[in-house]
Amino acid sequence: MARAQEAPRPNPPPEDQALQKVSGIFDTDLPKTEKKGRIRLIVHPHVGDLTRRPYIRVPVGVRWGVNDHVELSATVEPYFEHGLRRGSPGNGFGDVELGGKYAFLHWLKPDYDASVGANLRFPVDHPPLDMTDGYNHYAPYFVIARQSPRIEGLKYFASTVLDYMDKSHVAGTFRKNDPHSSNVTFGTGFVLDRYPYHYTLETGYQTTSVIGRDNKQFVYIRPGFAWDIPRRFTFDSHGRWLVGFSFKVTEGPDGTRIDSGGKIRGEFSLRRWFGGKPR
Repeated sequence: MARAQEAPRPNPPPEDQALQKVSGIFDTDLPKTEKKGRIRLIVHPHVGDLTRRPYIRVPVGVRWGVNDHVELSATVEPYFEHGLRRGSPGNGFGDVELGGKYAFLHWLKPDYDASVGANLRFPVDHPPLDMTDGYNHYAPYFVIARQSPRIEGLKYFASTVLDYMDKSHVAGTFRKNDPHSSNVTFGTGFVLDRYPYHYTLETGYQTTSVIGRDNKQFVYIRPGFAWDIPRRFTFDSHGRWLVGFSFKVTEGPDGTRIDSGGKIRGEFSLRRWFGGKPR
């Protein structure tokens, strides 16, 4: 008797199912670093630009796991005229971002995870005025997180970010409720990972009173959602593709500002590309 054909198995989820930072959707650098020796290429176009701007931003970066508790990253943000809206900003580069993170392996374990790090952002070239505020940003941070003991995949976090701002030679403009000087942000929220779906919430209080030149206060809330796109929809790509959306409400001296946006992010192992085994 012929054996019945086995049903094809679904593609397994990626080894790391948890959501990491997706700029513009979920901005918190949770205390988790890239695996030792792994180098990832990350591409995440701002799909919301197609309806709001005459150009689209397509940040491209790399993330490197130096060892089991240190991670380094670098990102450049080119922009391209898409022709769907009026205006001719041309093509070029908007900014460069460098980052580093140190995760504590033993401190506060086993109940909590913690990390410190810094993100540096510099405007470059001659980008459209609404793409940058024209300032260099030096932002050290501290994050502490805890996995919920009752709800699988739920992680709570709290963070403190110091954003030191220094005027650059690049022209730019501030958006509504953007701080105009150095500031401190105290944030909290959660991430709920239900692969292939991820639900996020970030809330924060931002003030220029501590390290800034003025006395401005801002509060915000941002719920977000991300979905790991199945490989059958990405031409069986070996990378990890996510699509995400967020909705942010900020209350400050300029009144209420509402932002919403979407992104697609692709992550690819450079080791696989160059013929090595992914780690």
